[in-house]
Amino acid sequence: MSAPAISVILSCHDLAPQIGAAIASLQAQSFRDFEALVIDDGSGDATAQAARRAIGSDPRFRLITTPHQGLSAARNTGIDAARGAMIAFLDGDDQFAPEFLAEHHRALIESGADWTASGVTLLWPDGRTVPHSAIHGAPEITGQPRWIALEDARDVARLFPSAWNKLYRRALIGETRFPPGALFEDHPFFWTLAARARRIRYLPRPLYLYHRGRPGQITDCADRGMFQQLGRLSEVAQIARAGGFSHQTEGLSQLATRLIHERLAPAAPEALKAEFTASAAQLMAREGLHWNRAGARDIAPHPAPTLDPECRLHVRVICPPGSDPGPTLQALAAQSLPPWQISRIAAPEAGMIAHLLAPNESTAWTAVLRAGDCPAPGWAATALEGTRGAQAVIVAAQSSGAVAGYDSGLAEPATGLAAPDPAALILHRAGRARLDLARISALPDPVAAAAIAATLNTRCQPDATPCLHLGPRPAHDLHALAQALAALPAQARAPVFAHLAQRQMAQRPTRLSRLACALQAGLARHRAGLAVPPPLPQLGPILRRALGQWRRPK
Repeated sequence: MSAPAISVILSCHDLAPQIGAAIASLQAQSFRDFEALVIDDGSGDATAQAARRAIGSDPRFRLITTPHQGLSAARNTGIDAARGAMIAFLDGDDQFAPEFLAEHHRALIESGADWTASGVTLLWPDGRTVPHSAIHGAPEITGQPRWIALEDARDVARLFPSAWNKLYRRALIGETRFPPGALFEDHPFFWTLAARARRIRYLPRPLYLYHRGRPGQITDCADRGMFQQLGRLSEVAQIARAGGFSHQTEGLSQLATRLIHERLAPAAPEALKAEFTASAAQLMAREGLHWNRAGARDIAPHPAPTLDPECRLHVRVICPPGSDPGPTLQALAAQSLPPWQISRIAAPEAGMIAHLLAPNESTAWTAVLRAGDCPAPGWAATALEGTRGAQAVIVAAQSSGAVAGYDSGLAEPATGLAAPDPAALILHRAGRARLDLARISALPDPVAAAAIAATLNTRCQPDATPCLHLGPRPAHDLHALAQALAALPAQARAPVFAHLAQRQMAQRPTRLSRLACALQAGLARHRAGLAVPPPLPQLGPILRRALGQWRRPK
């Protein structure tokens, strides 16, 4: 008998109700030149009998029964018994779309690839079907068949590592096998082949039907088996480093972040989740990894502070006499990335910068809010994620209709505004060590905040949507502010002053008082020798004229 083109390895254990549909999906393949090795991994139910009934007299199928050793051993048994020059894997509770083998085989032959991968369809118990690209962060299936390079660990980490949505040349697999007795066994197998092949041919079609939500699925395990994920991560880290991928730390960090999220997603006892998170934190520290969602919105940032010390934030809430910190504390309790520490500090109206600069070695970052400030639920996550290496972060904030953060970006101090409110500035302890604390502490709070932003390696919140609502602020003397701006770079003084004046005006209760504030601002600018500020869209017409602007900004 001649060898078939493809060997399909169908592993199953206690899947009597599902195995018939899996076998039927193989019998419905438009590509006929294959053998199917049905590996019954010591089932305790009627899986073997159901498989025999479904196979019938089809000569392409062989049923192999083994003692129960787990999915890895079952797949390895299939690889050893396979006769085809190409190998595919099908889990016993899933199905192939009718064109799975045909399209994968055609793509592999025409492109000369060592392996191919395709999109999937997620099938849920309630009947929902959701096509997915099998690429993390880009679930929509788009484009034409294409190569995906596997030189960069970040690109490897984005692909589903699953064995089953792929077709392999037998020569690529070689002597590689799945780790016996292991859960989450696909990961080291996939990364080993990625290091060997360096690219994969991708088919943008949902050709694998993946059932989700079945009781007992490893994907949704909520028991001590979840700890095996950490063992696979350690193995993958060794494979990746030996494989010479570029951007190894970033790619492995992204992979660790996603896999830890997936293990924490199913319902499980909180004590078990806490133990797993602590073990995951030890692994990340040992491997030199960090929290990195890579912009993926499906990953919850909640465990980040436990897993990565660089995501730990101390929020000091300044509570002047008579103020109500309740709304601020409620907003902090609702953070998707929870602060590591929250302190309530009774303090007079001014002096926020002094508390921002106060030492705190237990966290990487410090923020200072005034009672009444209300951060949006994503404030901390938006500010801290993706800022590794920064010494300060500016977040966009709103107060009484006036923008309190950067409008045009930190890289353009002539047209932007450098965090004139201390609450819009989050400070890293490494940045604090670089500051002239005595000089900055002597400045008015908004000028001090701008000076810190101008001095340090500061990054702006990547999302320009304001994520912090500032409560009322005490008025500052505009003449004193104008004089203090000498501490800033020359090109930033006029726009920062204009912005501070606009904020003062916005909090005046009457038109007459706002007009008086604008006139005071114009006089203060003139006395301090500040230039006429550039056109800023947030300035009202009265203030623009008072500051010497007679043309409307475009």
